[in-house]
Amino acid sequence: MSANDSEAFIAVIRRRIESRYRRICFVHQELKKLDASLNAQKDKDKDAEPSGKKFAGFEDFVFDHIDFSIYQKIDAEEFELLFDFGLDDYDDDFYRNSLKMKSAETRRLIARSYVKAGAWFLCKNPSPLLLPVMRTLHTALEFAPLVTEQDYPDLKSLAAALDGVVIRHRDGMETKLFRAGPAQPGKEPSGPPPELYATFFPFGKAYTVALF
Repeated sequence: MSANDSEAFIAVIRRRIESRYRRICFVHQELKKLDASLNAQKDKDKDAEPSGKKFAGFEDFVFDHIDFSIYQKIDAEEFELLFDFGLDDYDDDFYRNSLKMKSAETRRLIARSYVKAGAWFLCKNPSPLLLPVMRTLHTALEFAPLVTEQDYPDLKSLAAALDGVVIRHRDGMETKLFRAGPAQPGKEPSGPPPELYATFFPFGKAYTVALF
């Protein structure tokens, strides 16, 4: 691999890590808002009359608090990172099991639904299928391997080269890459252990994932 190819490949890796970080941050933010809303609802239910209306169940409560309007107008940089480039964050099994679609079908759905207008992507062709797909892609953390042997045949040497690398995100937080996986006593490995991990710090809270 030439020097130029190496730089381009590292740039792709950094962008893949950034897309994962953005999704993890979004999920943590949504959980924080949901927790605050749930606590507020519990306080209301305590003070309500016996005949007062209470939410039917947790799933209904969660659905009622999803803000689908954010998918009507999306920052262009965020859209391109998460809903174009970032579609490769997931493997075929994810698309088949979670979206009941192939990755190419998902890409076509998004491409025909949004139009770029300056610094934004606007939803011009909404459909009943689109919003659940966008929400799932925005919140799913079942990532495909960051790198495969097709991308880079010698994963061990790549992991060694990336061990100890620290990536700074635009919000000032840092993601740390490392080779040693977290100990899990009592669990038998089902296959070879991952070569590389990352610890993200969404809103200052550590969140470790296997990268490849």
